[in-house]
Order: sequence, then structure tokens, then C-alpha cells
Amino acid sequence: MKKIYNNGIMLIIFMILGFVLTIQLMNMNEDYSFVSLKTMSDLQNEVNKEKAELENLLGLLRDKKNRLEEYQKASENEVSIVEVLHSEINKLKLYSGFVDLEGSGIIVKLSDAEREMYEWEDPVNLIIHEEDVVAILNELRFAGAEAISINGQRIISNTKIKCAGPTITIDEHTYGQPFIIKAIGDPATLEAAVKSPESHGYMLSEFYGIIVESQTSPRVRIPKHTGSVSTQYIKLKEGE
Repeated sequence: MKKIYNNGIMLIIFMILGFVLTIQLMNMNEDYSFVSLKTMSDLQNEVNKEKAELENLLGLLRDKKNRLEEYQKASENEVSIVEVLHSEINKLKLYSGFVDLEGSGIIVKLSDAEREMYEWEDPVNLIIHEEDVVAILNELRFAGAEAISINGQRIISNTKIKCAGPTITIDEHTYGQPFIIKAIGDPATLEAAVKSPESHGYMLSEFYGIIVESQTSPRVRIPKHTGSVSTQYIKLKEGE
């Protein structure tokens, strides 16, 4: 009888311990919820975006501070504020495309394919189209090109390029092939952007026979933009 009583007591004790452990585990699960790798990746991307935004703001702050120091120096050294503003205008012209430029870079020549067309082939495969030119322009930009021209016409942010049969039209000017693209930047990097196996230029040459020739140069000359620039919808933000 005593043995049965002791066994009953032990059973009750184990049941109480099991109940306590269950409650404890439930509390632990509530405190330490599972975090997926995707959630961690999303959070890291958000942190990176915030860091990039902070860097941009710090860059703007440094730029404003430098300009303020220039104005102060001009005032202290009795230099005309007009000269400082004239220097800033020249910088804006440099970045916006309204001055002639010269520097090291690359010259790319694009010509239609000269090979015989296959019996089953579409003739358009042997012709350069505006999407080909735009693709190469974008690759040069990604490679750090600081200024670009096509057949002597400066390419700026709102330049329009469209296909017109065997020719392309850049803004209001129409050009036939060959298309000569000039870009100022690091010559080796720009050349890699045109010749690497992943590039659009390599694909045109290897798969379609389009002639893609390039050469680097220490003196690439790019003319200023001569057209007009008009805007319809953009305006300065109030308070800027």
C-alpha cells in the first residue's frame, strides 16, 4: 500500500514538472520567434538604403559647406563674387553638356554586317538598330563614361534616339552607319565594356556579324550640345 502511495506521489510530481516545463517552453517560443533569411536580407537592404541616403545627404552638406567657404574667401580677399559665380556656371556647363570637352577615352565604330545572309535568316539581324546603340551607350555609362557623342552629336540626359530604316535619328538629326561613338573616361574600363563576353557589342559581333571596332585614345574630343533644351513639367521646388 505504501509503495502504491509513493508511486502516486511521484506521478503527481512528474505531472507538475511536465506542466511547468511546457509553460516554460511556451514562454520561450513567444520571446524568441523564428526570423527567416529573407527577413534578415530585407532588413539588411533597408539598412543599406538608409546608409546610402545618409551618404548622399552628407555629400550635399559638404558641397554646400565648400560653396559657403568659397563665398567667404571671396569676400575676405576682395575677389569679385561674380568670378566665383562664373566658375560655378562653367562647372554646370561642364556637367550639363554645353562646353567642348577633351580627355582620354574610347572611340567605337559600329557598321552593318557584311557577311552573306543565311537562307532562313531575318535581314534585320544584319542591321544596327537604335536599341543596339542605346545598349552600348548604357554599358559605357555604367563603365564610368563622363561624356558621350554619336557622329559628332553630344548625348545628354534627355537625348532621344530612334530608328528610321537603315539610319538612326538623334533628336532632330538623322545619321547613316557607320555610327561613331566617342566616350571620355578610363580607357581600359570603357574598352572592357565594349569587348567583354557579357557586353552587347560582343554579342552583336559574335552572333550577328555586326562590325564593332574600338580603339582607346589619350585625346578624345567631344563637342558641346548645340540643340535647345526645353522642359514642360519640371520646376524648382519651393524653398530651394
